[in-house]
Amino acid sequence: MPVELPAHVLELSGPDAVAFAQAQFASDLRELAREQWQWSAWLSAQGRVRCWFAMLRPGDERLLLWLRGGDAARLRDELARYVFRSKLSLRVAAELRAYGLSAAEASAPPGATALARHGDALVMRLPDDRCVMLSPEQPATGDAPALAAWQLADIRAGLPELAPALQDQLLPQWLGLDRLNAINVGKGCYPGQEIMARLHFKGGNKRGLCRLAFRTDSLPQPGADVAMAGGEPGIVVQSAWNEPPCGEALAVLSRDAMPSGAPFDQIQVVSRFG
Repeated sequence: MPVELPAHVLELSGPDAVAFAQAQFASDLRELAREQWQWSAWLSAQGRVRCWFAMLRPGDERLLLWLRGGDAARLRDELARYVFRSKLSLRVAAELRAYGLSAAEASAPPGATALARHGDALVMRLPDDRCVMLSPEQPATGDAPALAAWQLADIRAGLPELAPALQDQLLPQWLGLDRLNAINVGKGCYPGQEIMARLHFKGGNKRGLCRLAFRTDSLPQPGADVAMAGGEPGIVVQSAWNEPPCGEALAVLSRDAMPSGAPFDQIQVVSRFG
């Protein structure tokens, strides 16, 4: 049964929509044909992630941004400052809801970057073969435990949601966005591009996204510290229960350090992304 997901969708439309997105966002829209989608991000001048999202192109002059955390109205207002004379409309697509589906529930699931249409709904396929549908119509959906299971699957797939407390705090490489091709260093100028190019060509990034498993009485919140053995603390990005008291989390950790155990009991790194 479909799982209703947080739906923060921003629509960019008009003759200059694609050119505007190409100048602002970190992915390369020259690789985004009509009826396709890609991961992307909006960075600060310092290269920190303001927000990241799946960017869908259902039409030549129309883009939809499904945010992985954050607020579409706030993003609209922040982007509006850069529109100037561009022929572009920014609109919160409040009529669209997001639903998580299995590949079987998606009927004919699309390929890795293609969009599938089912009436007015758009379906995209995630890297772990789950599907997400954006639709103005509400199907029968699962309950809260189903949403919790979906969030745990996100953690296991290395697909973080960026909580408000972490916006404009983390580099894309720390969140594994380079692994998802959300960052391009050769497409030309965009906010943060100089920092991205420096990290790509000269190195220096010492942190990455990790999946943790642990036992705890209460789930750590986004931004919580992960104590490291002889190193700078890591940062919890998101967490979910497996079977309480066992939980899992995505965290930004030093690439060569290991958690010391505190503040979680029996904490371990299950996998590293990138």
